[in-house]
Amino acid sequence: MIIMGLLFYSCENTIIDNSKDSPSYGCTDSTACNFNADATIFDNSCEYVDVCDVCDGDGSTCIKYGVVINEINYWSSDEFNPEDWVELHNPTVDTIPIGLWKFKDDDDDHVFTIPADQILNPGQYLILCEDTIAFKYYFPDVGNFVGDFGFGLKSEGDQVRLFDINGLLVDRVEYDDIDPWPTGPDGTWPTLELIHPSRDNALGENWAAADGNGTPGVQNSVYDDK
Repeated sequence: MIIMGLLFYSCENTIIDNSKDSPSYGCTDSTACNFNADATIFDNSCEYVDVCDVCDGDGSTCIKYGVVINEINYWSSDEFNPEDWVELHNPTVDTIPIGLWKFKDDDDDHVFTIPADQILNPGQYLILCEDTIAFKYYFPDVGNFVGDFGFGLKSEGDQVRLFDINGLLVDRVEYDDIDPWPTGPDGTWPTLELIHPSRDNALGENWAAADGNGTPGVQNSVYDDK
């Protein structure tokens, strides 16, 4: 009787976990923007970012003029400090009016409006400066710059965004100071340079630390067309 009672107690208090046997449906593609790491069965629910970097978007929130965010100086050294600046580049064969376009970091309240008559000729560069006086002091030979945008870029990572006159996103870079992004520009000498204007500037592996103090207004020092 005692043995039967123990067996009965043991059976009554045994908890059976069937969760491992239950299928979990979801998006199993790690490249999707709604990837579900817990899903075991693909259910055709995967969504992907569009050309505007919007999850499951239709490409309507941005426009591709061809203007590229090409170089970023987000943390200067104490010995060479022109303050923060961002280089725009027009690698196309068309002249692109960019007057009244908006430049922002990750804060929508930080807005710099490009002068109304500004254009970018084919192959031309334009520098957006936090402090034009400091920039001119350290780069006296660079003439095509505008400012002051007045807000600094974060050293630990930030967004650099460009919007057209209608508020549509033209280009966006969300840089970081850790791998796969180059760490050299993080408070030392170099800037962050795009290896080639045709490469996806949203990816850290397509950027490199500049040789020296950066190359505002001219072809990047790390340029590679291969």
